[in-house]
Amino acid sequence: MAVLLGVLTLGLSAQAQAQEGGGGQYKLGLLVDAGAPHGVGVSAVVKPTPWLRLQAGPTTNSLSFGLRGGVSVLPLQTFISPSINAEAGHYFGSDYNDVIDWLGRTPGPATAGIRDVAYDYVGGSLGLEVGAANRFNFFLHLGLSYVALNVKDPTPLLQDATNDDSVTAGPLHVRATIPSVKLGFIFYFF
Repeated sequence: MAVLLGVLTLGLSAQAQAQEGGGGQYKLGLLVDAGAPHGVGVSAVVKPTPWLRLQAGPTTNSLSFGLRGGVSVLPLQTFISPSINAEAGHYFGSDYNDVIDWLGRTPGPATAGIRDVAYDYVGGSLGLEVGAANRFNFFLHLGLSYVALNVKDPTPLLQDATNDDSVTAGPLHVRATIPSVKLGFIFYFF
């Protein structure tokens, strides 16, 4: 939140400078996006050069809170431009029993293992940016994400699935590569 307030303050001071005769290329902004599988995010954006964009900020997947950072390369400085994007993030532990409830089942002792689930991800995508060199732009990114999910105690889940109370397990680490899509916009303050 402090980063976003800082970007807003810098943006307002840059607008005042631009009105006094400053100007130039827009370098700081705010990114808002939504996608699958990583949810909704808001990020501060820094564009140190016309072809490079850096971002960082909070995200949510409606069950837990996370943080992410990313980089985008914009090889063309045109109104419609391709982009090459990389992103990494972490979702903090959260109670995923709500998923069981959404699926029409009642959370119980067997779902105790998903009360504290955290995951990390790294993604790469190709995108299409409309208005890429302007003050405001839209984007669509399609790519792949590598996800590493950790369940601290999967024993109750496994016992329920096998109908065998003697089954025990240590922490469960699930890794997968899955498709990802993201749609969003960026507003540059200055």
